[in-house]
Amino acid sequence: MPKSRTPFPKEGEFIVAKVTDIENQYVYVELLDYKGLPSEHSARGMVHISEISSRWIKNIRTHLREGQRIVLRVIRVDPEKGHVDLSYRRTNDAQRKNKMKEWKYAVKFENLLQFFVNEYENLSLDDAYEKIGFPILKLFDDNYQDVVEELKENGEDLLNNIEGITEEQKASFLKIVDENVEISTINILGKITLKFNQNNGIDLLKETLLKAQSSIKNPRRTRNLELTYIAAPKYRLEIIAKDYLDAENILSDALEVFEENAKKYNALYSFERD
Repeated sequence: MPKSRTPFPKEGEFIVAKVTDIENQYVYVELLDYKGLPSEHSARGMVHISEISSRWIKNIRTHLREGQRIVLRVIRVDPEKGHVDLSYRRTNDAQRKNKMKEWKYAVKFENLLQFFVNEYENLSLDDAYEKIGFPILKLFDDNYQDVVEELKENGEDLLNNIEGITEEQKASFLKIVDENVEISTINILGKITLKFNQNNGIDLLKETLLKAQSSIKNPRRTRNLELTYIAAPKYRLEIIAKDYLDAENILSDALEVFEENAKKYNALYSFERD
């Protein structure tokens, strides 16, 4: 599981835990990402029945089940005794969804490091965290999603900021990332009709297409705008983005360029979404 740099979580923090035992008044969980006391395999915590729901509960098992992974909020921590008190009711659906998504990216990141370790007999997972994992996470304030996606999109430049790894190790890790990370994207497709009747119409066309192309800020593999020739005066527009809101914003900026130049030079212009 993803490793934390501390043996216990902090009060107020949201964590992912695995339900290990359910009793009449308590739920006991394993804190998957924390080492806990030296005598423990991992940190453990407890959820009192009053912290499961704001409503009266007759049977805890109608809310939680053994083996279930859940998002909890940390109420109190006693690191000397290894006690961690947790709450389920003090989390909402959005917090649970966001934390679980973050945790899944953390698991993905650790899997990448484990695949890397498998390539080298003299490396342990702890070595991989010290050599690659923690230095990269520090660059992104421990945001696992940003780390995994940046490794996929811009891994070579990212690893160049990390000291203590050889070129061979960089190449090996980048290959692992390329083979095991896929970033989901959405596409917007459409057709642009654009024709200038002036003598310098070709120059105006090129100027407009380049301006529309450059309207996208921070282009990358998962955020891009492509314009390709179909047959005069038609051009295909394709937008790639991670979510619809960003894709629509990119489309709006590009169409604004086409509309402005078409109006300025009285050009034939239309856009048709596929």
